Amino acid sequence: MKYFLISTETSNTQIPYITDWFNQINPRDITPERAGNIPEVTLLNMESRPETIFPDILSTSGFLVSTMVYDVLKLYDPHFQYRRMLVIDEQARRKNLYYLPILPACDCLLPESELSQDKSKIIRGVIDLEKTQRRPIIKLGGVTNMHIAFRLDVVESILRRGAKGVKLRELEIRGGGLTPWQSRHMISP
Repeated sequence: MKYFLISTETSNTQIPYITDWFNQINPRDITPERAGNIPEVTLLNMESRPETIFPDILSTSGFLVSTMVYDVLKLYDPHFQYRRMLVIDEQARRKNLYYLPILPACDCLLPESELSQDKSKIIRGVIDLEKTQRRPIIKLGGVTNMHIAFRLDVVESILRRGAKGVKLRELEIRGGGLTPWQSRHMISP
């Protein structure tokens, strides 16, 4: 079983820039316990250009997924909580609907992981497979920024549907019934 950190491909500078994320969304509310503080639909202002593309994962401020990714995630777990985010540029008269996944933090990062000094970036991610409970999407705990990982089958599903603007980075797996050799070579039991 494999997991991948998923984010926006930032080498493409033509992605929308949300200007009021932190004025609209309190990051502490993006949990199942506090999600009631987030409206069912939130309007987020953005800056865009005519060549701006709307990626399927928008992780430059928070973590938003397109309707296509939302539909795929609902296939894998119909009980996920979400809030709708309408990203709009009134001047350019452009808008796009995204979804904000409301996920519990999964404390599955192992001490051998390498994090930036302020714990905002994962340099080398090593996770305990048992602690993930093999969920299709996990929000990694123990880091200050929101880091989301998708299971391999979910990644394959969104790529088959033509996902755009997505960056993937494989996490190392430990535990979960894997032998040390399997763990090092990423071979599932």
